[in-house]
Amino acid sequence: MRSLILLVAAACASGGARYGSVALKSGASASARPASFSVGERSISSSNLQARVDDGCLRGTIGNMPLQFCADSNDPTHWSGASGDFTARSNEDGKSVQVSGYMTLDAGRRVQMDQTIPLGNGPQWEELRRRPELLA
Repeated sequence: MRSLILLVAAACASGGARYGSVALKSGASASARPASFSVGERSISSSNLQARVDDGCLRGTIGNMPLQFCADSNDPTHWSGASGDFTARSNEDGKSVQVSGYMTLDAGRRVQMDQTIPLGNGPQWEELRRRPELLA
């Protein structure tokens, strides 16, 4: 089963706190080098990702593909939309985020997003604990 780390957006031009960078290993390839992401207030970004959480939705792009997920009003850990469906929640110990779901690549392709992502220490990791959907 393949995994994909969906990463979400850069702080927009209007500003927002920038907390630092994180390095994340691929859930699909243990031998792959970690990818680096910048974490800002309600956002995460890389050279291939621009996304942000605003008004209960996660929007942006991954590569040239749009991202659009909105939180379920009855379950804020559940996100769905044109880009797929997933659940993301910090584990009780606060040391990792559990993600389960899929992302739709196009009409005939889906990528599983099932993985556990370990968290580190620092303001960037605190933002990801508050907004685990950014790690989906």
